[in-house]
Amino acid sequence: MPSKRESGSGRLGILLCLLVLASLGKSDQECSAPTCADCLRQGPTCGWCAEEGYQGPRCDLVTTHKKNACLSTKIQNPTTEGPTKTKDLPLSSTAQSGDNIIQVRPQEVGLKMRKGDTAQLTMQVRQVEDYPLDLYYLMDMSFSMKDDVSKLVDINSELIREMKSLTNNFRVGLGIFLDKTVLPMVNTNKDRLQDPCPNPATQCAPVFGFRHLLDLTDDADALRRTLPNPEDVSANRDVTEGGLEALLQVAICKEKIGWRDKATKMVLYASDEGFKMAGDGRLAAILPPNDGACHLSSVNREYTALNNQDYPSVGQLVRVLREQKIQPIFAVTEFQAKNQLKVYKQLSNQFDKARSAELADDSSNIVDLVTNAYKELRSEVKLQPVNLPPEVDITITPVCPSGTVEGENSCMDLQVGDTAEFAIDVKVKDCPRQGQSNLATFSLDPVGFGDELKVNLEFLCSCECEALAVQASPKCSSGNGTLQCGICVCDQGRYGSKCECSADSIEGAVDVTASCKANNSNTLCSGRGVCICGQCSCSDRPDPNEEVYGQFCECDNFSCDRYQGMVCGGPDRGTCECGTCRCNDGWSGNACQCSKREDTCKAADGRICNGQGKCVCGRCECYKSSPYSGPTCETCPACPGQCALNKDCVQCQAFQSGALSPPECQRRCNFNSTIVDTFPESSPIPQETCRFIDDDDGCFFTFKYGRGEDNMLVVTVQRDKECPQGAPIIPIVLGIVGGIVLIGLILVIIWRVAIHIYDTKAFMEFEKERQKVQFTTDVNPLYVTNTTKFINPTFHQAQPAHEEYD
Repeated sequence: MPSKRESGSGRLGILLCLLVLASLGKSDQECSAPTCADCLRQGPTCGWCAEEGYQGPRCDLVTTHKKNACLSTKIQNPTTEGPTKTKDLPLSSTAQSGDNIIQVRPQEVGLKMRKGDTAQLTMQVRQVEDYPLDLYYLMDMSFSMKDDVSKLVDINSELIREMKSLTNNFRVGLGIFLDKTVLPMVNTNKDRLQDPCPNPATQCAPVFGFRHLLDLTDDADALRRTLPNPEDVSANRDVTEGGLEALLQVAICKEKIGWRDKATKMVLYASDEGFKMAGDGRLAAILPPNDGACHLSSVNREYTALNNQDYPSVGQLVRVLREQKIQPIFAVTEFQAKNQLKVYKQLSNQFDKARSAELADDSSNIVDLVTNAYKELRSEVKLQPVNLPPEVDITITPVCPSGTVEGENSCMDLQVGDTAEFAIDVKVKDCPRQGQSNLATFSLDPVGFGDELKVNLEFLCSCECEALAVQASPKCSSGNGTLQCGICVCDQGRYGSKCECSADSIEGAVDVTASCKANNSNTLCSGRGVCICGQCSCSDRPDPNEEVYGQFCECDNFSCDRYQGMVCGGPDRGTCECGTCRCNDGWSGNACQCSKREDTCKAADGRICNGQGKCVCGRCECYKSSPYSGPTCETCPACPGQCALNKDCVQCQAFQSGALSPPECQRRCNFNSTIVDTFPESSPIPQETCRFIDDDDGCFFTFKYGRGEDNMLVVTVQRDKECPQGAPIIPIVLGIVGGIVLIGLILVIIWRVAIHIYDTKAFMEFEKERQKVQFTTDVNPLYVTNTTKFINPTFHQAQPAHEEYD
């Protein structure tokens, strides 16, 4: 069974293949630019020919340069290279390797890219076991937080124990904050600065801004000794605090706080009120903006620029924490949660992976809050670009260990040891502006991790031939320009392809090339020529029959519409003049594709399109309202044919029969029928054959018609009609009757034979069954006769005895 990592890698490979295929589907674009660098900015298919004496456009498609025989070594066409892995150490499994903990692979890549090109990167991020954690506790020391200070002393040991159960490499630091020590933030009375509490019976510590109490350490005893006492709380006059200013110092003073590079960095910000930000310092006449620098004293460990600069802006704070890879946790106590928690949630949304939560009134839930925030942070890998140049766009597609592709550039619900993969599509959409460096560096950072993928990008927006420029070249009108990339870059006051023209020669000229530009155009000579001393010299075409001409080289004799592959249908039909076809006599149309001849549109009767249409380009276009169609609009399936129209006239002229009387026949029939015995085998004119029945005698008559050279109707009639003979009725009737009788006899015979065969077969079956039966005679032993025999005992005594005689 494949592992999760193998499954994710397979999906990642498929995704990269699709991205490559998509990039190959781009179409070529037109290329036109005055310099080599500008040409490369047109796109990856454009190149510059730096060969001296080259006659074609310098900036053109690379394929066109090769076709026009520009030397391949002179074509400036740098291609995208990379990504090249310059640092690719294997991922670590645990944090036991000390400072050399690798959670991101690769660590550094190099890219060289043209504008419009796309490159694909792959990146792996792994959750390392026992990865170091630096937690800084930044606490509001206003009087309303007194209970929270007491609780922090009590839960100190529990907090360290719980955090070490998550990672053995845990350090904690501590700092406290209040606000600026100027009006109207605090009462500036000397006595009230030392004891700002409003109740005389309660003593408070002096007002301060931010105080760093403990560097990040794994010494639990040091934390316990440094924790402030409830008596150390202070007070200010207004409601909001200067916590954002303290948070900025915690993030920016990296060495003094003790942040480690290879560690998860978290700041627990605990308060019960809102915060001040940029602009609020003006209430105290503090106008200088916050400089975002570290101002933490090494002596008393307090913020030294407290009253000298304004509070930081939210955007400034977001940028600094992102650069330092620090994740804030904003905890607001229950007493003010209803009013302030919503504000802090909006603030946390400005950061990459900040958290905001409700803190118990006495901070008793601080342990759960910190541990839950750490687990959430470590269970998600979210990739974000840092310092991305505006000329670059990236698309991040995560491939998570489960094999699923999730949105929002992140993978969720990861366990320690899981590896998330990311496919990054880097596209250069533009080149840096003139004068800016072509080198840029940005990074892809997993939020909350100490590692990053560093991308060194070189924009391929300059030409190698620019470094070989020859100043004051004799090839540029005796040193009046610099020979660069095959062309002359003229000195000020000179122009022309060889810098042969002087601006001084044109009196009052402001732009010496203006006369080479058409109205509302910034292109010299329409991009098809060169401007020489204020006049366009049009470029020659590879085909000697093709010509570019005009004041601005705007005309040519080859860009007109084509018919059958030839410009304006060929020289026999027309010629191309400045993009428009001029047709010869007898031809018309935008490409001279239409003939003006009408003889091809004549119908059989000599009329144009049979009077049912018009002749267009030598072909009939039948009227939409006409029932006629066909090449000459003579076909009409729904119309009566010529045979039917001529039938009555043929009958009356040839046979003196039919529906027309002799006067009507003479008046209505405008042709004379020719009667023949037989039709000739061939005819000099096309003819149609017609055949009808004469209703008077029931015989068929046949005639043919056609049109002669004078377009007159010619009708030929066969003299003899074809009369069908009567059928023999009596033989037919007798035959039918005889057939019926014969069929009846045959059926009777067949029936009798079938009955005989069936009876014979049945009798034989009966005899066969009868012979199988055997009859026997016997006496029933149970039978008793119904008669009784009696003997008279005196019967023999009554008779006399008889004697026997010999």
